[in-house]
Amino acid sequence: APLCADVVFQLQGGHRVFAHRVFLATACSRFYDLFTLEGPPGTPGEGQGGPRDLSGWGRGFLSLRWEAVADP
Repeated sequence: APLCADVVFQLQGGHRVFAHRVFLATACSRFYDLFTLEGPPGTPGEGQGGPRDLSGWGRGFLSLRWEAVADP
């Protein structure tokens, strides 16, 4: 797992792509919208805290899940 990555894209076949939220959000307004939908668990606006369905966003997005990880 790369250090300091705060986003992981889980692809079919089990492949994972690590990224940085700030770079994605500044490069694409769709990612900005995605990252401002709700905060991680324990913050206001967390909803139910479970996966959020994003299938209506297009074929590239299926769901969003916040997960706490240990700080390296």
